[in-house]
Amino acid sequence: MKLDKYNSLKLKLETFKFEKSYSTLNKVLYYFSFLGNIFLIYFGYFFVKSVTNSIPQLFPYQDTFFAIFVALFLTGYELTKRFALEQMFTSMLQTAKATVGVIGGILVCTILVAGSFYLSIKGAHRLVDNTQTIASVADSMTTTRIDSVAKYYDKEIAYYRSQPGRTKEDRRYRDSVVASLVTAKEAKLQATESKTEAKAKLAKDTNEENSTAFLFITIFLELLILIGVGFNAFYTVGTFNETGKLLQTPKFRQLDLNLRLLKLYYQNGKKIIGDPVLSYNKFRSLVEAQKINCTQKEIKSFITLCQELDITKAQRAKQYEYMMNYQQAKELLENQDIV
Repeated sequence: MKLDKYNSLKLKLETFKFEKSYSTLNKVLYYFSFLGNIFLIYFGYFFVKSVTNSIPQLFPYQDTFFAIFVALFLTGYELTKRFALEQMFTSMLQTAKATVGVIGGILVCTILVAGSFYLSIKGAHRLVDNTQTIASVADSMTTTRIDSVAKYYDKEIAYYRSQPGRTKEDRRYRDSVVASLVTAKEAKLQATESKTEAKAKLAKDTNEENSTAFLFITIFLELLILIGVGFNAFYTVGTFNETGKLLQTPKFRQLDLNLRLLKLYYQNGKKIIGDPVLSYNKFRSLVEAQKINCTQKEIKSFITLCQELDITKAQRAKQYEYMMNYQQAKELLENQDIV
């Protein structure tokens, strides 16, 4: 195995094992959870908007005003829910016990999640519920078809009833034909009505299936938010604890000191390539002014390290200059000390 590959694996599997292992998963779950908030806002909009639509007309452009208001309200509600969930999960992971704050946070989050679920499921139901439309269409279709059938048979019945019955046989034949037409008419009307009702029932069953599907979708979206926000809190606390443990070792305490000195050495990133390096006395004064806890020997060791890594280099008349920008120097120091 090549040394570069070994050092890369060591950084991933040994030094920052937790952070490197779960970094990608955390990003996917966290940012994907925002998709849940977007759809919950979309579903909830239809319910809250239907409520505002029942308000009598009070001022011009009222419908547009309430549409914007509902969208902003639901967006703020979902963001508040996310913030409350983040605080709750972080407190639970940090304290690892049922304190008053944790119990209060769980109660608040439960109320917020329940409210969001209620608004979303009601809105989703309003979005797919077309029961009234189905009933109206069914009634219209039934009436149209019944009128068409009745018109046809009534015309035939009227025709045969108008025929003269000169003999008893003629009258008997005429009455039998009329009776048959009346029976056929009633059967046809009943069949037409039954067929229309069957189609309407099928449409209503499909509508109920859609409502059930949206129920499970809403539950999934809420779980998606909980998992995304919860795992992000778990990842944040985990990486913080991992870094804290690493910084307790001499090697990483030295890394922390070097990075703090480097930031000061570069004047918070203001120094660029080609700028003259701070003199030792000026740099030491800055370190003392910032109350960085280190000895003169450590300051000299840091300056020597920067020279050895070609972060700074002598140019003319032994005047040292910066050979790379702050970000490049920072990454170089981190890789040097970690590996």
